[in-house]
Amino acid sequence: MGFYSTSDSKFTRHYYEEVKMTFSAIDCVLHRGHVIYGSSELTTGFRLYEALHNLNLKTRDELKRQMGESWYQTQIFDTNVRLAIEFAEAVRSTLRDNTIVITPAPFTAPGWSQPEYLAFWEELLRTRIKSVWFNRNWQFSNGCAFEFAVAQDAGLPTFDHSGQVLTRESGIHLISAAIQQLEQWGLDASTLRKNLEFVPADSTPIREASTV
Repeated sequence: MGFYSTSDSKFTRHYYEEVKMTFSAIDCVLHRGHVIYGSSELTTGFRLYEALHNLNLKTRDELKRQMGESWYQTQIFDTNVRLAIEFAEAVRSTLRDNTIVITPAPFTAPGWSQPEYLAFWEELLRTRIKSVWFNRNWQFSNGCAFEFAVAQDAGLPTFDHSGQVLTRESGIHLISAAIQQLEQWGLDASTLRKNLEFVPADSTPIREASTV
């Protein structure tokens, strides 16, 4: 039993105040250091789109209605979260210096919109990350494609799930192929296409591409 317990106090904050508070907690761990970011599909991605295709559905809401909220939570989102955490653990295990690997999977901020989540992760990538590793099938995820664009714009080294350098050109090719696949399935790839447009037209000088 602890000396203190959580209370039912209520707080009203602006979004920027919550962001500042969250980063202050992160900095308690990082101590001004730069770490690795593991990018994985969460709310969108191949697992979701394959389920939609197999069931001849078009949207996540249709999938939830047909299969149930519990099925979606277990089979899609919770599975993505588990695999994202496992990916971060696997990346860290391959590093000689045991560098921290941040995964967004466990983070929740009730009330935040998707753009607010993206703005938060973008600031994290630009200020506290030294390289980004991308899990299998990352190119089907709206969030991962956005993170790839941010990493390229910020000059961060990018790697695939096996630790091979993921170049700007290779990333563009993978996202473009994913867009084509989704459109062939009759699914909406507009957000993926929008995030592809964020990738810089010219290569930004990349920091030394070291996996440690």
